[in-house]
Parts: sequence; C-alpha cells; structure tokens
Amino acid sequence: MFDRARLLGWWYVCIGAGFALLALRNYMYGARAWSIALRVIIAFGFVLLGAVTLRAPRE
Repeated sequence: MFDRARLLGWWYVCIGAGFALLALRNYMYGARAWSIALRVIIAFGFVLLGAVTLRAPRE
C-alpha cells in the first residue's frame, strides 16, 4: 500500500526538478554563471539520488 522508499525517490526527483527550474530562471534573467552551474549540479545530484532510490531493490 504505502512504499516509503518510493515516495522518497519521487520527492528527491521533484526537488531536483525545482533546482533545474531555478537554474533556468536564473539563466533567463542573466545571473552569474557560477550561480547557474551550482543549481544545475545540485539538481543533477537530487535527480541521481532519486533515481538510485527508485531503482533500489525492494524487500
């Protein structure tokens, strides 16, 4: 019924998507490159964490 690991996996993916959108917004408004790159790296990390969590074997 309720799979906590799956919920956390999607939670991490959504956080990553949020950081990706922040990076896109900063890019559109002409923010500094390091700020955009930092948000992209954070977004990638959260999406990767979510993917690993979702692909983990279940008991």
